[in-house]
Amino acid sequence: MAATAGLPAGSGGDFVFPVFYNYPPMFTLQPVKESQQKQRLLWKDLILRYCKHNRIHMVPAEDADDFPLFHNRAINRRLSREFKVLLLDDLVRQGGALWSDKSQRAALVLWRGIKEWADVIYQWARGCGFEDSVVTVDEMQTGVLVEGTELEGLHREVLVRAVKLLEQQGKAKLFKEAAGDDEGVKFFTAA
Repeated sequence: MAATAGLPAGSGGDFVFPVFYNYPPMFTLQPVKESQQKQRLLWKDLILRYCKHNRIHMVPAEDADDFPLFHNRAINRRLSREFKVLLLDDLVRQGGALWSDKSQRAALVLWRGIKEWADVIYQWARGCGFEDSVVTVDEMQTGVLVEGTELEGLHREVLVRAVKLLEQQGKAKLFKEAAGDDEGVKFFTAA
């Protein structure tokens, strides 16, 4: 596979990068307020689209990371840690991400909101006939019945948060299994 917009083969797949990605000033926070607002909006949209396309949930913000999106080798530009934190913090404030810890080393990107994930999970459970049945969280991430679905490889924290929302809606119950190895989910018929 050929490299895409300065990314090594395999790191972006068939993802189409916007024109601004090859414009060096876009990798430096712009000082003019209007330009910076537009720049931040473009980057936030790109982060969400890139993560969704590549099914990436955790995005690093460290200087040492070599996350392909933040490093365009073709033009020898990369975002600074401060710029990455600013963009990810914008996403956090808008509900599009969650910081993984207080040191802001990485963010869990929600290219689909928790409510949307809850709907996907519940529809999957109903489609598989799991109403009034128990499924483990691990099975919902990597089991045979999620292969090729949107749930395959879903980050555990996103999955658990979505199930907790379903629990609030009376559609599911999250509990520790007797062995304590994994969490189980019991789905209920919607009222």
